[in-house]
Amino acid sequence: MLLTQETFEMTFLATPFVIMALAGVTLMLLLLRFWNAALIMALLTLLVNGCTEQIPLHLTNQFPAEKPAGTLRVLEYNICGKVEYAPVHGAPFIEYVKNLNADLLFLPENTIGTAHGLERMLRETYPYSLHDFPGFEELSVVYADLSIYSRYPLSNFRSYHLDMEKIKRDHPYLPKEDVEFVGNYMIVYEATADIDGTPVTLVHVHLRTNSYDSAKSNGNGKRQKVHNIYENMQFGYAYRGEESRSIADSLRNCPNPLIVCGDFNDVSGAKCIRTIQNCRAKNVHEGHRDRLSDAWWRGGQGFGFTFAAQKLRLRLDHILYSKEFDLQGVCVDTVSFSDHRPLIADFKFNP
Repeated sequence: MLLTQETFEMTFLATPFVIMALAGVTLMLLLLRFWNAALIMALLTLLVNGCTEQIPLHLTNQFPAEKPAGTLRVLEYNICGKVEYAPVHGAPFIEYVKNLNADLLFLPENTIGTAHGLERMLRETYPYSLHDFPGFEELSVVYADLSIYSRYPLSNFRSYHLDMEKIKRDHPYLPKEDVEFVGNYMIVYEATADIDGTPVTLVHVHLRTNSYDSAKSNGNGKRQKVHNIYENMQFGYAYRGEESRSIADSLRNCPNPLIVCGDFNDVSGAKCIRTIQNCRAKNVHEGHRDRLSDAWWRGGQGFGFTFAAQKLRLRLDHILYSKEFDLQGVCVDTVSFSDHRPLIADFKFNP
């Protein structure tokens, strides 16, 4: 196995479990009455947790069943639209979306056919969608799997992709044919929403997966499967690094309030997420750095797993936002229309 920078970045996937282990050791030391050692271990646990923004403990957080008046509700939900068990055309899913009453709806893994079907069924709730833009059908990609549905007018749509030649130069150990193939799938959608007269930049992402399931199914024997998983993770981390840098460079001088959300295929604390969080060099209003906040870390409670499949429990979906938004509440819902779970956040908008 080739050891690269991505090898060390992969360790962030284990961070939630490291924190659990540290907390367990702390509890054991308390039971054994090793007070000083328990205190040191507790401080270490809190330090690791705080630096990686993994497990928030907002014990008073109560997410309302109905959207409070005057708030902006955002729903991010990977619906696995390319998988047969996602009933995205069914009445239960449509009823769920309508009852949730979100103002902005972000759906990764939403095929073009499914996207237009949802557009027709949700037209009264969401009069504006990404698919209103001219030339959407002619995007030079294998498929378009990101959708934005909005109560607010959308404009300035664009998508951008990676420089395949740069990835080949910077990551010569990655299979070139895989880089070319995956490059056709990389999409970031950006649009401007007119929210009560204020332009807000919306960025919808679906970063490269580690393809854990295919790595297991393509291997003969445990050793080969472990090798495949490692290779896929190495590829995924290298690719997500390039994707996140591309997104951050694009948003560096963005003058608008900003929401970046989607399936990042990585946990909080990972380099790709921090790169996007630190995308803005300056806040245009006050002249200092404006770091995007993670909604779950700012208002959630517990691990907040949004992915539950292949015996994995991970928070891969994130909502990042700029300082013009004041988080009111956030939750990971328990409905199971997909192998992901919906991530929902309410904001007060203070432009």
